[in-house]
Amino acid sequence: MPSTLSSARRRFLAVNGTAFLLTASLSATAAELFATRPVGTMPLGAVLSTLQLAVLLLTSFWYDRTLHRHADPLVGLIRRHAELVSTAPPQPAPAEALGRRR
Repeated sequence: MPSTLSSARRRFLAVNGTAFLLTASLSATAAELFATRPVGTMPLGAVLSTLQLAVLLLTSFWYDRTLHRHADPLVGLIRRHAELVSTAPPQPAPAEALGRRR
């Protein structure tokens, strides 16, 4: 299970980190490019930000689906195993066994 979680987390961070770093580096180096309006009245910066948001939402959906498919069955298996091996909760000891305190 840890390998499933870490590989999904690495892919999620790689895709979103790359999209963020690309947008941030473009805005830092080519600020005038972000002000151009290639799509009607919407500046290129807004278009790229919208695309970055779409990438974030899609990868979030993908991450959730991956964990639901791979990690949730493992968690359920571990829970069922724990229920099978667990004993009844401990009961308090009788008063005679504790002795009298004075």
